[in-house]
Amino acid sequence: MTSYTFPIKMALLIFPFLAFAITVPFLIYYYRRYGTLGKKRSLILYSFVFYLLCAYFLVILPLPPRSVVAQLTGPRYELRLFHSLQEFLTQTVFRPSQPATYLPALKQSVFLEPVFNLLLLFPFGIYCRYYFKLTYKQTIGASFLLSLFFELTQLSGLYFIYPRPYRLFDVNDLLHNTLGGLLGFIFEPLFVFFLPSRDDLDQEAWVKGRHVSVLRRSIASVIDWSVIGVVSTFVTLLLATFHLNLAVNEVTSFGWFLLEVALYFVGVTYVTGGTTVGKKIVRIKVTAQNGQRVSLKKLVIRYGFFYGMLGVTLRLFNFTLTHLTVPNHTVMLAYLLILLLSLAILLLFGFNLLYAQLRRKDRLFHEKASQTMTISTVVSRSGKSEKEGNYVI
Repeated sequence: MTSYTFPIKMALLIFPFLAFAITVPFLIYYYRRYGTLGKKRSLILYSFVFYLLCAYFLVILPLPPRSVVAQLTGPRYELRLFHSLQEFLTQTVFRPSQPATYLPALKQSVFLEPVFNLLLLFPFGIYCRYYFKLTYKQTIGASFLLSLFFELTQLSGLYFIYPRPYRLFDVNDLLHNTLGGLLGFIFEPLFVFFLPSRDDLDQEAWVKGRHVSVLRRSIASVIDWSVIGVVSTFVTLLLATFHLNLAVNEVTSFGWFLLEVALYFVGVTYVTGGTTVGKKIVRIKVTAQNGQRVSLKKLVIRYGFFYGMLGVTLRLFNFTLTHLTVPNHTVMLAYLLILLLSLAILLLFGFNLLYAQLRRKDRLFHEKASQTMTISTVVSRSGKSEKEGNYVI
């Protein structure tokens, strides 16, 4: 039993890190397609990822020492199809004419191993039919390919990390796994009758995707600042090539920050009609309050209010925090006052974002100040974007 529980325990330990790693790709994909990921969909998708992780660990764990594997002399593969059936008939106590042998035979390893391989991909067949909407032929093909991946993992000695396979490549496992996926497909209605259909999930996502959440904007912002970081690094290297290194201090650093905001968030957004690279990826755009193309003046107010206030406040907070130890008592009190004031502004800034996320408020403070708004550009099944559907975002 330990050989089954240990891989599952390891999957429980690894899954949070894997889930964290795939969250951003998941969000980007579903923001582009539906405008949101959704709680029910995310639960289904993460359960699928956890299932695949458990299945994979059941195939490769526990990992033996390399020295032990190097001394193995057993067969590396089994290519005799239906050999597992022959072993069951010849190596168990099962006798067709003796009902008393039925139950003891079911407890023997030559029976339990094929059943385990059949059950291993049973959930996979359910997911294939329920969420991925595959046909039975596609499910058979997908199950076979997943099983082949597992078997080749074993045959290669965990991708040649080991000097030889430490588990047997068995063609019968391919048969059992594929059959398990097909059975999962067949019995899928018995396991998902209480779950919303895939079409219901899609429709719910399109409805909720009309709302541009703070998280969706944050993903766009992370992508945008990553683009800015790459361009800034390239410019720095280019200047260094021509021996034009600029002295970096508080003033020049803040100046570069304002220049990046002006060129990218104001300039690029104005030229493209409301989008940046990040906004384009998650399919949102900035418009005027009346839904028309945003003007350059409104963009200057929008991003000047947001990044200008945020940048100045952060720098004031950092500067005063590092200069509180000045010997002059009056200056120290002034620094402390500025520190508390900047901290209060930052807390109000964070509270505004948190309040907008919790109460699903569409417009943030800098949007109200600039009379702009952020809308979703995801196209629904009706072929209308959220703007065309007369939904105020």
